[in-house]
Amino acid sequence: MNARASKDRIDPASEIELVNVAAEIGGNARRQELSTSHQQTEPSRRSTYRSLLQTWWANNIQPTITHGTNGSPGHYHDPRDYLALERTYLGRLRTANALILFGVVLVQLFRLKNAESTAGVVLGVITAGGGIVIVLAGGRRYFLVQKKLIEGRMVAGGTSIWIDVEAKSINQGQKMFKKDISPGAKSKVKSSVQRAIRTKITETYPLLAPHIDEIIPKKSQLDLLKLPDRITLYALDTTPLFFQHMDDPLIPHLRIVHQFPACFPRIRIDRGAIRFVLSGATLMAPGLTSAGGRLPTGEPAAEDADESDKRYEGRELNEGEVVVVEAEGKDEACMIGQLRVGTREVKEKKKGVVIDTGHYLGDGLWKMVLD
Repeated sequence: MNARASKDRIDPASEIELVNVAAEIGGNARRQELSTSHQQTEPSRRSTYRSLLQTWWANNIQPTITHGTNGSPGHYHDPRDYLALERTYLGRLRTANALILFGVVLVQLFRLKNAESTAGVVLGVITAGGGIVIVLAGGRRYFLVQKKLIEGRMVAGGTSIWIDVEAKSINQGQKMFKKDISPGAKSKVKSSVQRAIRTKITETYPLLAPHIDEIIPKKSQLDLLKLPDRITLYALDTTPLFFQHMDDPLIPHLRIVHQFPACFPRIRIDRGAIRFVLSGATLMAPGLTSAGGRLPTGEPAAEDADESDKRYEGRELNEGEVVVVEAEGKDEACMIGQLRVGTREVKEKKKGVVIDTGHYLGDGLWKMVLD
């Protein structure tokens, strides 16, 4: 029994050797496992870094912009906006390059006059430093504006004031009366000026000529009210009649339009554009060129044409003309404003801004009360 136990007993030296061998085998296995793990994670890390770099590059250096609307109201991508941004940045780069080169020239000129003078070095460093600042500031501005353009916004001024864009390009939308407004000081219009206003109205809107005595009686007294944004409002007692922005045409209040609807050139928007127009968004071409929209045909109305469509027959309207905007399925006009482009161009391009400022139902002018 003791002999067998002595045979099964392991020599201490052999035991130590076995332990070392096991440890070496385990270490090799662990190193192999770590190596395999490193080999597996290294491509994964590289792929992650590459993906992040590609995403950043695609979003900031080379973004792909779809020409047209992105689906949000009043948001339109026009490639000209981005090209203008690039031209502005290149102009900054040219200015910075000229300043840096001018700094180098200053240093050399001062050295030619006095090799030991440091004034030229100081001026050169300041001038070149200004060029570097322009490069950095221009780059920051470029990426900032690019990001906001993609979002449908714009950075205004050097203090980075955010202004919402209610259009599908960089347009300010119908901000003229978007907020509630309070009338300013009221003054009486001279009789000679009042006669000139009557004449101007009949020239601009010939179909209103038979009704001009009803709108502005000869012996009545017009009032002039100053509104924000350099807008003048002409009113008769407590009834607003026409408004004018600086030297733009006289535009009738929507109550006048509703009273004499057949006296103004008209276009029609589809149902989908109604809520955008009534929220103050810029009127875009797709709302007029779709199935529910209507634009002048440029031809006389056919005798068998439907009465609802005859009102949109006739000549093409030109850029700058005042036009009434009616809505599909509605009896009364919802907006009036100046055309930014002619109706022929709208039908040809079927995109872009048609009216960017105007007076619409529910805006500040509509809700304003005159005492």
